[in-house]
Amino acid sequence: MAYQGGATVYPSKRDAWVMWLLWASVIGMMAAAIAVWVDPAPLGFRVGISALLAGTAVLVVWLVYSTSYSFGRDKLVVRAGPIRWRVKLDLIEEVRPTRNPLSSPALSLDRLHIRYGGSRMGIMISPENKAVFLQDLAVRVDGLEFEGDRVVRRR
Repeated sequence: MAYQGGATVYPSKRDAWVMWLLWASVIGMMAAAIAVWVDPAPLGFRVGISALLAGTAVLVVWLVYSTSYSFGRDKLVVRAGPIRWRVKLDLIEEVRPTRNPLSSPALSLDRLHIRYGGSRMGIMISPENKAVFLQDLAVRVDGLEFEGDRVVRRR
């Protein structure tokens, strides 16, 4: 947990195996970009493929080091590279632990599934300190309360 401009920022928890996989893909893309240069293909092709591979590698690194979650005045802001999700706090219905492996702005399988109005699927996140994140959320949102290891909207 860090403070940036008065806001509490919760970095994503990072599973070691996820980090190894992502860094292996970055190294593989950079190696392929370099290998394209020794190929006798036309210059335009080599530049295009190398730029695509290097750009994708940069995007992966950006995602890894920018994935975080913070509370605004009335919303939860989820950041992952150039992508932002904004979830209105008063629409949150339930936050529960999950290990669902579906794609999400989370670098760990130790996740929280946030179910909120306006979304069929919700969003999964992986704050480093889930307990502190849930406490902060429950304090910020009237009507949310703990029920075991999850937070639910009081009926």
